[in-house]
Amino acid sequence: MPQAINLVLKNAANVDKTFTLMSPAAGDGSYANWRLKEGETSLAFPRVAVATRVGASARKANIKLQIPATYLDARTGLPVVASTFDFNADITVPDGFPESSKDDAVAFVTNLIANAVIKAIVRDAVPAT
Repeated sequence: MPQAINLVLKNAANVDKTFTLMSPAAGDGSYANWRLKEGETSLAFPRVAVATRVGASARKANIKLQIPATYLDARTGLPVVASTFDFNADITVPDGFPESSKDDAVAFVTNLIANAVIKAIVRDAVPAT
């Protein structure tokens, strides 16, 4: 089982950003939560949440990334969430999936997200035509 620690992710300017572990998962069925503590209040913090669960014949994981866009309310001076970019991925690893293929699956997933076409789709949520 991986140890829940802070996550260091690069932003678009290739700068390391540290998402602080706020709470580790209690086990299957609960989320581990991280926050990038940048912004006026916690409403503005980008966040990552990851949970796992056991199915009848597979293990499953859910990964969420949310990046709120905020503005300051002119009356109160406090941030207000205007909208949120939301990435939500479900992963299924069947019990019968070969150990010898798991590293390839991990590489394909991580490289898929880094692919230029996929990045363009994610950027504006438009189809590849």
